[in-house]
Amino acid sequence: MSFPRKTLIPVVVILVVAVVAAALFLVKPPAPQQAEKKLVVGTTYDPKTLDPALAYDIASAMVVQNIYDQLLGYKPGSTDLAPRLAERWESSENATVWTFYLRRNVRFHDGTELTADIVKYSIERAKQLQGPPAFLLDVVDRVEVVDKYTVRFVLKYSFAPFASLATFTIFSPVPPNATNLEENPVGTGPFKLESWKKGEQIVLTANKDYWRGPPKLDKVIIKIYPDPATLRVALEKGEVDLALGIQPQDVEALSKNPNIKMASIEGLVIEYLGMNQRREPFNNTLLRKAINYAIDYDYILNVVLRGTASRLYGPLPPAVFGYDPDVEKYGYKYNVEQARKLLAEAGYPDGKGLRELELIISSSERAERKDVAAVIQRSLKEIGVNVRIVDLDWPSFLDRLFNHDFDMYMVDWFPDYVDPDDWVTPLFSSQGLNIDGYNNTLVDQLALKARQTVDPGERLEIYKQLQRIIVDDAPWVFLYVPKLYAFMQSNVEGFTLYPAYYIDFYPVDKV
Repeated sequence: MSFPRKTLIPVVVILVVAVVAAALFLVKPPAPQQAEKKLVVGTTYDPKTLDPALAYDIASAMVVQNIYDQLLGYKPGSTDLAPRLAERWESSENATVWTFYLRRNVRFHDGTELTADIVKYSIERAKQLQGPPAFLLDVVDRVEVVDKYTVRFVLKYSFAPFASLATFTIFSPVPPNATNLEENPVGTGPFKLESWKKGEQIVLTANKDYWRGPPKLDKVIIKIYPDPATLRVALEKGEVDLALGIQPQDVEALSKNPNIKMASIEGLVIEYLGMNQRREPFNNTLLRKAINYAIDYDYILNVVLRGTASRLYGPLPPAVFGYDPDVEKYGYKYNVEQARKLLAEAGYPDGKGLRELELIISSSERAERKDVAAVIQRSLKEIGVNVRIVDLDWPSFLDRLFNHDFDMYMVDWFPDYVDPDDWVTPLFSSQGLNIDGYNNTLVDQLALKARQTVDPGERLEIYKQLQRIIVDDAPWVFLYVPKLYAFMQSNVEGFTLYPAYYIDFYPVDKV
């Protein structure tokens, strides 16, 4: 049977239209691709290395903290310890044996699983490399693998703050098969290194397989600016989402900008003027005391820093355990006549016979340092001491600092871990960094005793004694404790400042 041609054509057309309509109904158009969430971080800090065994400056640490995890961390915005790679930990009664229980199913960016063997390898590697922070591991006698996910640290002596020490970047495990970690880091952290153009920018990409869940951001682009003034302009233009390193003179204006949010916190960072006691004239205690009395501290705090810092009188910041409030009474205060008197007693009346002194700084790390150094230069000129200021880029400054190639220097100390030991042992014990060449046998003995003492009351009394001795020896000029600031666009959420200046991009979001 066949249909007449006239009848068949309309039927075919109707069927074709119906099929096409059904197909269009069933096949949904592809969803629009979601744009990448990128956080542009502006900073004046230029990293030196991305190897956690070698990193010992704030610029490097800021990146390392986001590529790697440490055994322990901090609760948001505080100094309270929190689990990280170790989900729990315990110590023996005398604090000589510390056991960490690792999380399971944690993987490095290259797919390697985290195990106790890798933690042991990483600590032994850091000790062997002997980078700038390696002295922090001197307390460790040996590392033992209890089982696949349990690692034990056996210490040379009782050390109460060891759990705090485990927050520092040197406790970042690294996979044994990784090479050239200085430029190609491989961690377990929330971000991976995509690229690094030294002196310009670092690009981090999200680790989608991160053990805590993927970050909210797809990328973090860290742009390095030559100075805070340029950074401020970039922030105000919206070229930067988050700015770290704004100078004090810009704080007030930016805090009033309705399009910009400010975060601030009383920190644990200290700024000081170091003196090289390995060479003359700084091996003369009277001269160092004269310099301490000659500085116009109030002018620095009120005029240069505009109230964004508080006075530092001794080796410890006020917010840390062990601080002795009496240091504010016996610490050095501006007294030109006393400075002149001590300078004469040191053998340099009105500065006669004293060579020109060099003060090295890095204003790229903190821009206000240039103005503070100028006040110090002017203050010392008033008592007859001539000072030449040399402003270096941050890596060059660190090279000279660690090679002890300086007369005087200005720098800030960001705590490695939150305990008075981290200010006393690295900076004043001859067994620590010993940058300045300061050597006092009693300080060495008391610093060791304090770290071996478990009882908090006994430790407190030892640190009070240490502060008096150190201030009397005047190895530094104790300058100030800067407040910590961060400025961000109004659509940035989740960024938190930490007193120890731990920079964490993991919870940050752009809405």
